[in-house]
This record gives sequence, C-alpha cells and structure tokens, in this order.
Amino acid sequence: MWSRRTVLSVLAVLPLAGCTSTAPAAPASPAASGGSAAASGAPSAAGTPVVVYAPGALAAHTKTIAAAYAAAGLGTVSFEVGHTPVQREQLAQGATPDVWIAASPTDMQTAADKGLVKADAVEQLATTRLVVVVAPGNPGKVTALTDLARPGVKVLLAVETLPIWTTTKKTFDKVEATTPGFTAAVLANTVSRELGVSAIVQKVQLGEADAGVVFVTDVPAGSPVGTVAVPDDVNTTLSLSLAPVTAGKNPAGAASFIEFMTRGQGKSVLTQAGYLPPAA
Repeated sequence: MWSRRTVLSVLAVLPLAGCTSTAPAAPASPAASGGSAAASGAPSAAGTPVVVYAPGALAAHTKTIAAAYAAAGLGTVSFEVGHTPVQREQLAQGATPDVWIAASPTDMQTAADKGLVKADAVEQLATTRLVVVVAPGNPGKVTALTDLARPGVKVLLAVETLPIWTTTKKTFDKVEATTPGFTAAVLANTVSRELGVSAIVQKVQLGEADAGVVFVTDVPAGSPVGTVAVPDDVNTTLSLSLAPVTAGKNPAGAASFIEFMTRGQGKSVLTQAGYLPPAA
C-alpha cells in the first residue's frame, strides 16, 4: 500500500488522464496551457482570464462551463484540473489561481484556516454521488454494488488519498454494517488503485477491469460503459465548494466567476451535467 507521501509525490507529477488540463507540478503562476479548458469572449472584469483550479470530479465539464461563461459576455476562464489535496499543497507553496474549487470539505477548511483562500467567501457549489461503472457488455455480470465482492470480479478503485476513495469508503462502511466482510472482499478483487476517476472510467471502458466506482458525473454522455446505481440508503455524496484565492491576481474576475457558478447560468450547467444542489 502506498504511503500518503509517496502518493502525493506521484500525484504532483502525473496528469489526470482524460482531463481538460492538469494542475501544474510546481507552484508557478498557473497560466493557461495549450490544453486548458479556455473559451474566448469579452475581457474578464479585470481584463485577464479568470484562472480556476478545479478537481478531477469536475474535469468532464470544464469546457462547457468555460464556453457558457464566455457566451454570457463575462470573459475568459481557464481551468487547471488536478487533485484537490495536491492543489491545496500548491496553494500553500505559492500558486496563485484566482478561484479554487475543492472536492474535499476538509481541504477547503484547511486552506481557509491557513489564509490560502478567503474564509468568509467560501461557498458550497454542488454535490455528486457514487455509481458503479461496468465494462461494455458487462462481462463481469455486475448488476448490484454487492457484486463487486463476488470472487473473480475485477475491480478498479482510487488511491486512498483522493476524495473519490474517501467517499467510496463511507459507502463501503455502510454496506459492511449489513454484509460483514464486504470491503475486504472488494479489496481482494481490486486489480489496481488509480490516480483519478477519469482513469477508472477509461480502463473499465477498455475492458481492463469489470467494474469500478466513480461519481455519476464522471461518466460522459454517450459513453460505452454501463452503470449500476448505488442504492440511496448506502450511497454517499461528495460536496464541492469554491472560494477566491487570497493571493489571486484577478479578484474582480474571481468574484464574477463565483457569482456565475453559484447564482448564474453556471448552476444550470451543473444541473444538466447531473450535479445535485449543495447540501443544506
């Protein structure tokens, strides 16, 4: 099992497969790279693009959000997609995006406590929930969450430091209450621990495993993978929050983007992508 330090070191240098862009490995100024999800439009409030750090849980939707922001005449937004724990470390080391969207309430609270984001401006953005993805044709005959524990089923899970695993583990604990040994059986069936949700979806699609656990919002529309619902009584939601970065260079642009996402058209984009409203 990898240590937390080993995993964070690897995460800091490996890109998220399938993401629109990756968080920079070093705490340099996060200018948009050629692969970032940027959309052209009118200048932002401060005349420069709004740079947003976003989690892998939002990766499949950054281009749509950026295009909607530009279409609303608000300017240009550039996303740097990465892993929430790594992005928090990058902020601590001096990275200066304008907005941070986090997939971990704990990491956001830590950043607020350390003054990395403006604590009084943290807002809840949306929630997502778990789903089981199965390979095309469902060769593992997975029709329920509990089938992941059946001998011979090849499973993909995320590494332990990521929000997707934290959320998955909470659901496994709920199942464990009525099905002792479930978690151990699933872990015994796990053929790989992945560095992000995109990698799980892609490898299941390629048939490298029978099934994996991801967020429902990680499955692209029209994807050949199948899905198996996780029952409501054991499902677990993940909350996304966002805040302006204290050291950001474009505070007016940050305020504009946050308004767009929490009270403007950005909310509709998230709803259409399958996200649920923020937790009450």
